[in-house]
Amino acid sequence: MFYQSSKPNPVLAPWVDSYWQVQLDAGPTPKSETILPNGKIEMIFALHGDYTVVNRQTNKIHQAWLSGIQHEHLHISYKGKSNLIGIRFHTYGLFPFLRIPVNETVNAVEPLTDVIGKLYEQLYESISQATSSVEVFSIINLFLLRNLDHDKVKQLKLMEEITRQLNLRPEQPISQLADRMGVSQRHLGRVCHDYMGVTPKLLARIFRFEKSFSHLYSQKEEEDFKALIDLGFYDQSHFIKEFKRFSGMTPEEYKKRAVESNNFL
Repeated sequence: MFYQSSKPNPVLAPWVDSYWQVQLDAGPTPKSETILPNGKIEMIFALHGDYTVVNRQTNKIHQAWLSGIQHEHLHISYKGKSNLIGIRFHTYGLFPFLRIPVNETVNAVEPLTDVIGKLYEQLYESISQATSSVEVFSIINLFLLRNLDHDKVKQLKLMEEITRQLNLRPEQPISQLADRMGVSQRHLGRVCHDYMGVTPKLLARIFRFEKSFSHLYSQKEEEDFKALIDLGFYDQSHFIKEFKRFSGMTPEEYKKRAVESNNFL
C-alpha cells in the first residue's frame, strides 16, 4: 500500500486539515472497512476502483463523494486496485466552499456532482491527468483557493474556539461553554448549526465518542471506566449505550474487531 499526505496552502489551513492519497490492490475478493464518527469531513476522489459506501441513509457507489460530519458508522466496501485522493476538512471547514446549507451534508455521503456541480468534473479531470501526488495536491490547493468564499469566514475564530473547547472537554455543559465564551447559548447553537450543521451537544457527543474508542483501542489491561466517566458518561451502562449508538456495536465487540482487523477505523 502507498500512502502520502500533505498540508494545504497556509491560506487554506484554517479550513483544511490535510490532503492524502492511498493506492492499494485489495485483490479480487471484496474488502470492507468500518469508519467511525470523528467530527471530520472528507471529500474523496476514487481515480481507480468502485466503492460502495453504506450507512442508514446511503447505499451508493460513487466515483467521487463528500462524507459530511457523521454521527453513525459507515461501511465502505471495495475490491481490486484503488487510487484514492482525499481532502480532509476541519469540523467547521466545509462551510466557506459550499453552495448548499452545510446541515444537508451531515450524516450523509453525497456524490460531488450534487454538491459542487460541474466544478466537480473539472477538478476530477485535472486530478486524473496529474502525474504525481505533488501535482495533485497543487491542483486541489488552486481549486480551493479559487472557490473560498471570503464573505463566509467572519466567524472563524469563534468556530475554532467552539470546536477546540468541545473537543478538549466534551463533558462540559453547553451553558457553561457559552458563558465562558461570552455569548448566549442560543447564539452558540446557531453558529454550530449554520457553520457545522450540528448542535453543540451532538458535536460534543461525537468528540466524546472518538475519545472513548481511542481509549478502548489503546487500553491493554482490564478496562478502566474511570477515564470514561471523566469524559461525562454517567456509568458503564450509559457508556455502552452511547458507544453502540455511534458505532453499531458494544465496546467489547469493537475492541475485538479493532485488534483483529487492519481495515478498521
